[in-house]
Amino acid sequence: MTEQTQLKFGILLPTREVVISGRSDPGSIYKLGDRAEELGFHSVWVGDSITAKPRLEALTTLAAVGARTRRVRLGTAVFLAALRNPILLAHMTASLDWLTGGRVDLGIGYSRPNDPAQEQEFQMLGLSADKRIKMSEELVQVMRRLWRENDVSHGGAFYRFEHVTLEPKPVQPGGLPIWLASNNVEPGLKRVGRMGDGWLNNITKPDLYRECWEKIRAYASEAGRDPGAIQPGLYLTCAAGGKEALAEGQSFLAQYYNRPYEAVAKAMLCVTGTWDEVIDRIEAYREAGARTVVIRFATRDQIGHLEACAESFAKRGLH
Repeated sequence: MTEQTQLKFGILLPTREVVISGRSDPGSIYKLGDRAEELGFHSVWVGDSITAKPRLEALTTLAAVGARTRRVRLGTAVFLAALRNPILLAHMTASLDWLTGGRVDLGIGYSRPNDPAQEQEFQMLGLSADKRIKMSEELVQVMRRLWRENDVSHGGAFYRFEHVTLEPKPVQPGGLPIWLASNNVEPGLKRVGRMGDGWLNNITKPDLYRECWEKIRAYASEAGRDPGAIQPGLYLTCAAGGKEALAEGQSFLAQYYNRPYEAVAKAMLCVTGTWDEVIDRIEAYREAGARTVVIRFATRDQIGHLEACAESFAKRGLH
């Protein structure tokens, strides 16, 4: 495998699972982050929600894990940025990047439409869920300016301010890489091509992934950007091993989403089977263009799955 096609692997830290399970010991999060770094994983990621899907706060968790690690990158998959004020969020993420030596990736999503619990998150903060995507676009523009410039003034549809300078600036030149989430939705793919440093998705078929990636590259070119500057990612949920692991994975996801497993697997990429079967599926996405793969383990034995994952990947020359 050439360096150009080399996959980078990240894992999702179970910030919601610890709430569902009633765990009060942060050791499970710390151990997983520490062990991921020891095993050579590229990154650790966290999800985001305030009340719709109660979980540990995303940036707080990354700060805690970042203080214990030295190399592994720290990402959000995905962060509901529109729920935050852009000046405050730019300051928080710049500080996090500064404290962790420039290791932060900000993956931004928008929540699912027509979900009452997720719409309530916007309403309780005095925001309109209907405008969340346009708000997110403007927020990205504002944050990038605040990370790169001093004495910033802005007059937009959602945010207005004058003469703001934030310090410290992020360690990473130009600010944090911003990954934008989109499945097979034309405006979303166009947004990634126009604005994204990376692309996050959980597209369920490799052939469809390839089609979407080709569209993103074309949109980037139309916008005068270098398509090669966009990192193609993939987010998948994995339950691998024997029959017991597969049964637990299905049960885990049904409880997590309060929906039958079949409905979950239809809506997002869930990969089950032996580790060789899981790796074969990941390889199909690599052939379709994916380069950074974020894996969520559908199990309560997160460390056990992590160890088995690293061992299986090493046997196949992927890790």
